[in-house]
Amino acid sequence: MDHELFMHLCALARLRLDERETADFERKFASMLAMVDSLSQWEPADAGLAGVDGGLQMRTDSVRDYEWPEGTVHDYRVPMIIDFEGEG
Repeated sequence: MDHELFMHLCALARLRLDERETADFERKFASMLAMVDSLSQWEPADAGLAGVDGGLQMRTDSVRDYEWPEGTVHDYRVPMIIDFEGEG
């Protein structure tokens, strides 16, 4: 994706980014597009695995009890599934 198309998408999404934010977000967006593009080439290691679409394994959910500290907003946090920084 070229810079002009990226800026057009930002305008359509009504994003107002400064130069630093634009460069950072454009880099992360390009990384995300490359990751999504690579999914089309994915082949399951074991065709016999049961899962979504004949092989894609879903992570198992776990239930945990949690005591909210008094006066906190009840935000829900989920694990990061896309690593834009390449740290794991």
